[in-house]
Amino acid sequence: MDLYAYQDMRRLQEEHWWFKARREILSEVLSGLRLPRDADILEIGCGTGGNLLMLSRFGNVCGMEMHEESAGYAMKNSVADVRTGSLPYQVPFSKKFDLICLLDVLEHIEEDESAVGALKDLLKPGGRVVITVPAYQWMFGRHDKMLHHFRRYSRKNLCALFSLHNFCIAKESYFNTFLFPAAVVSRMMEYWNDGDRPKYAQPTAWINALCYRMFRFERLLLKELNLPFGCSLLLVTKPAIVR
Repeated sequence: MDLYAYQDMRRLQEEHWWFKARREILSEVLSGLRLPRDADILEIGCGTGGNLLMLSRFGNVCGMEMHEESAGYAMKNSVADVRTGSLPYQVPFSKKFDLICLLDVLEHIEEDESAVGALKDLLKPGGRVVITVPAYQWMFGRHDKMLHHFRRYSRKNLCALFSLHNFCIAKESYFNTFLFPAAVVSRMMEYWNDGDRPKYAQPTAWINALCYRMFRFERLLLKELNLPFGCSLLLVTKPAIVR
């Protein structure tokens, strides 16, 4: 992609309802973690850096991105230390972190089990992982293929994946619940529509505002409870204590 394409992607991440509301939900989740002052934070799969400013409110942020051009753009347009790399085998950091975030990234990694295992070597004692992924394999469709997803997850198999590597789960919840019926209808329509759609298209202003408010409201619910279904999954984990 050229510079203008990266600028367009960054602008989309700043304005599109899904990215905006997800950042606010995650900010609320991170506020409840009681991270150390000046926590060391790593976002894996940071793309063009749309989440780095939000994460920087909680500590010193590093980013890792497999695409060199995206990593360069993120580095140039943020205060984070962004390096080219990927899970599970090409990690460019030797330091350890208080918090690692994978925000809709794990579904892009073919060897997801090995990737989760690699996270433990990057965490400080008591460190946390915050992860979001798309939910329900039965919803896997053309949209996922366009975004180069290998899979979607259920709460059961995502928790099992982390438990396999001796992580304990601090929080597990579906989210993007209010808009779930619309997403299901959209997936059903894919079967009758053979044309390709943009990966993320900016909707009209009123639709963007409505979806943003509906999705954003879930940040208040997630503070108190775990939602039973939704388009996405949220997990907050930490290494299990070995006695």
